Amino acid sequence: MKYHLSNGCSFSTRKKFDSCHQRLGKLLNIQEPTISMAKGGRGNDRILNTTMHWFFKNPEKLKDTFVSVGWTTGYRWDYVSSARTPKEKQGGIKGELLKFDYQWGTWQLWQHDFFMRDKDFDVELASAVKLYTNILSLQYFLKHHNIPYVFYHALTNDLPENEVDGKPRPDLKLLKDQIDRKHFYNFESSEHSKENVEIQRNNRSSADHKAKVQNKDYVQSHFEFVAKNGWTKSANDGHPNETGHHKWAECLHKFVVENQLCTR
Repeated sequence: MKYHLSNGCSFSTRKKFDSCHQRLGKLLNIQEPTISMAKGGRGNDRILNTTMHWFFKNPEKLKDTFVSVGWTTGYRWDYVSSARTPKEKQGGIKGELLKFDYQWGTWQLWQHDFFMRDKDFDVELASAVKLYTNILSLQYFLKHHNIPYVFYHALTNDLPENEVDGKPRPDLKLLKDQIDRKHFYNFESSEHSKENVEIQRNNRSSADHKAKVQNKDYVQSHFEFVAKNGWTKSANDGHPNETGHHKWAECLHKFVVENQLCTR
């Protein structure tokens, strides 16, 4: 492959050192430097939209690009703004992606009570449907154009899969079951996580991380991968440090190679 396009949230953005995506590109011997579309605070709507738009704007690269995406939490909902320059919205996150004639903002659902005013609005169910739809939309776009790719969860996504509040949701399960697991790093069952993640249950990097992962015997996302191993920037910052990025890149590389994902 000649090109490597990556996307995600702050767990995927460029650093002073090689991020996990940049490191992955080098491990895969991709010719050109990694092209990063990642932005901190980004939701999955923007990840889907900007990844597709990159190919719309670079159609000549369709046949020689590998894509890696770290999906963020489903509780971030993006919206389109007509503002010509990025502005801080109340409770939102500024961001400008590519050189579009529209801008993006992001709502953190729990910070906006207007989402909760309708008693029939189910945050978990709506967020799960939106997450799975975004993943499937990009999956089918990439498959349609025969573009090789790998997906994974950058942040924890403890969203409903089969039922909500004890009520079976077969349509939700049907939606999730369409995700191609050959291209999606599954922390729960992957042998790679068992081999590469040394879970240090009593040596986590902060009380906050401990509270979030203490009841889990598996690693579900890049966030937990670094939290359980102490590979974070600091005790109060759960973002990966250089080791956390490079160790994760090694896991991704093994998964990609063994599943022959970087080929057409």
